[in-house]
Amino acid sequence: MGVRSLGCVAHSCQLCVQEGLLSQRSVTEILANARKIVGHFKHSPLAYSRLEDIQMDLHMDIKRLQQDTRWNSSLYMLQSLLEQKRALSVFAAERTLPAALTAYQWELMSKVADVLSPFEELTKVVSRETATAADVIPAITGTMKRTLLDAVEKRFADVETEPLFYIATLLDPRYKDGQV
Repeated sequence: MGVRSLGCVAHSCQLCVQEGLLSQRSVTEILANARKIVGHFKHSPLAYSRLEDIQMDLHMDIKRLQQDTRWNSSLYMLQSLLEQKRALSVFAAERTLPAALTAYQWELMSKVADVLSPFEELTKVVSRETATAADVIPAITGTMKRTLLDAVEKRFADVETEPLFYIATLLDPRYKDGQV
C-alpha cells in the first residue's frame, strides 16, 4: 500500500531501556553479578533453604529472588535483591556467594531500579493505553539516564507530527464515540 510501518510503542520503549542499560559498563557488571547471585540460589536448594531460614530469623517475608530475562525482569531482579539485602548480607557472612557487591554497587543498583521504575510504569500504561509517556517519564539526568532520555526522544520524536499516528488513532475501535 505504500504506507510506512509504525513500530510497537512497548517494543520501542524496551529498545530505549536496553540501550540505556548497556550504555554504562558499571550497570552491566551489576546486572551480571546480580544474575550470578540469583542463579546461585536458583540452582542450590541448600543455599535457598538457608536464605529462607535467615529471612525467618530476621522476621522478613519469605520471598524468592527473581531471575531476569528481559529489562523489566532485570528491574524485578534488582528490586528483589535490594529487598533481601539484609538476608543476603547475613548469608554472605556465613558462606561464599559467587559474586560480592560493594556498598557502591548496592547504591548504584538502587539508582538503576529507580530509573527503570518509570519505564515499567510506562509499559503498564501502554498496555492499558490510558495515558501518554509524558505522564509517566520524569525529567532524567546522568549518564545512563541521559542515554535513556535520548533514546526515548529519538524513537518517539515523530509521534505528534506523523499523520499515521493520527490515522491509527482514528481507526482504533477503542476510540469510537470519544470513549477510551
